[in-house]
Amino acid sequence: MRAYKYKLRPSAKVIAIFEAWLSICCELYNAAFQERRDAYRIAGKSVGFVEQCAELPEMKAERPDAARVHSQVLQNVLKRVARAFDDFFRRVKKGQKPGYPRFRSHLRYDSFTFPQAKSTFRLEGNRLHLSKIGKVKVHLSRPIEGKIKTCTIKREADGWYAIFAVEEPAAKPLPAPGESVGIDLGIENFATLSTGEVIENPQHLRAAERRLKTAHRKVSRRKRAGQRRKKAVRLLAMQHLKVKRQRADFHHKTARRLVNEFRVIVVEDLRIKGMIKNHHLAKSIGDAGWNQFIMILDSKAGETGRELIKVNPAFTSQDCSACGERVRKTLTMREHRCVACGLVMHRDHNAAANIERRGHRLQGWERMRSREN
Repeated sequence: MRAYKYKLRPSAKVIAIFEAWLSICCELYNAAFQERRDAYRIAGKSVGFVEQCAELPEMKAERPDAARVHSQVLQNVLKRVARAFDDFFRRVKKGQKPGYPRFRSHLRYDSFTFPQAKSTFRLEGNRLHLSKIGKVKVHLSRPIEGKIKTCTIKREADGWYAIFAVEEPAAKPLPAPGESVGIDLGIENFATLSTGEVIENPQHLRAAERRLKTAHRKVSRRKRAGQRRKKAVRLLAMQHLKVKRQRADFHHKTARRLVNEFRVIVVEDLRIKGMIKNHHLAKSIGDAGWNQFIMILDSKAGETGRELIKVNPAFTSQDCSACGERVRKTLTMREHRCVACGLVMHRDHNAAANIERRGHRLQGWERMRSREN
């Protein structure tokens, strides 16, 4: 499955319908959440997805505005509530931080989904036909390859978008010039490869800090609940959206180049949530977006038939990549000097070489296990 995202060019009438549907969906989400919570507190047993769907006809009879929303869109809202609780109980069983579901503000409920193609929506050329809404012009920036399954209408700071979930045929793996590579993600440089190549850190958030500070000041000066404040909030959101898109574009292009060049890619299995607790490095780590990059790299590796291996990050910067001697260093020491074999190189290059070697060992171990089984 792959998501295709396109900008919509809706009329003022269609925008009003979009906003009304979002408001109703948000209200339904919060009502369904409260019903589940209250039922569990009173009876010790929550209400399920099927039971809540059975209540929709009665609600639509009492609420003419809700009756104008397509029934499958409302069912998808209830499915989101069910998924939120399912994820909560899954985390509880695994002993993770559960994160109990919460009510959704109308300012943060930004999308609704048509879950079934043809019967609820269809795409004809650059026109998107939405049931109970009408036609909307779509800016098709790239062709869709595969079968469209669902359509999500999403509101962002700069307008409305259609996101299609598309089922694509399996891609054939292409030959790669390089066999394997180790990648050490960092702050000084975004990434250092075991080949010695260095990928510079663009620092999109740092570059936009002045514009963001100016936009924040405008918001703080405006009177609450005023139209000028709403406009200032929107301009601030657009600045953050620009940084987000710049970072995502950089991640996609970097990941694409790596999967085109190497058959096996080895990265560290970083615990980023723990790393950002360091207040001196939190902003730089968030700006680099390591977690998003690894997710994109993993996705593209799967699409192209590449292998992504995650290894234990312990002592990758301390161990010598030539002889294995452990050479203690602080974060300020940027050069690796081995007292045993005399190897001198940048610490990130040394770490990338260790990461690649650990990937080879792990890869060989997995192959041995597959043969035994």
